[in-house]
Amino acid sequence: MVDVASVQMPLPYKLKLNPLMEKPLSDPTLYRQLIGKLNFLLHTRPDTAFAVQYLSQFNQTPYQTHFDVALHVLKYLKGTVSQGIFFNNKPVYNIEAYCDSDWASCPFTHRSRRSHFVVSC
Repeated sequence: MVDVASVQMPLPYKLKLNPLMEKPLSDPTLYRQLIGKLNFLLHTRPDTAFAVQYLSQFNQTPYQTHFDVALHVLKYLKGTVSQGIFFNNKPVYNIEAYCDSDWASCPFTHRSRRSHFVVSC
């Protein structure tokens, strides 16, 4: 069993799934419901977007391995509860963003190209 604290990425490293794995699920309803609920979370947890999209490709015929990976995503979410986008109902809000899109790849200065901004509305 994987410890929740040890799950640091939405998908296991170098994961390769295919439509035909070793053991099909007898009732795929639970898998489909889980993927649907994970899909609903994408508004506040965009870090899981690729994982949920990748797993949703197997909704037609999910296998036990697909379900195990979906449970891995749940463990990731449980271990990273404080991350995500928070929407409040106050009329005044701040949007704060940070981006480091080109980490230390400038050939001359070896410095990052990053940006940080805050918008008050």
